[in-house]
Amino acid sequence: MPDIFDQASDIEAMERAAAIARAAGRSAWSGPAPEWMDGVACCAECGNPIPQARRNALPGVGLCVACAE
Repeated sequence: MPDIFDQASDIEAMERAAAIARAAGRSAWSGPAPEWMDGVACCAECGNPIPQARRNALPGVGLCVACAE
């Protein structure tokens, strides 16, 4: 039976792997697509415009920062 230190080490390894996977996935958004209104990409939830810097960082992002949080 693994002791508490082995369990902590396993949890840390899983969290590290998940963080790496999330960081690698930042280049491709897998959430909802943006709503396009009059040529402006808008949040799929609240309808506010999504800033260009956010769309550059996460191509295809469909949520504003507030709704994504």
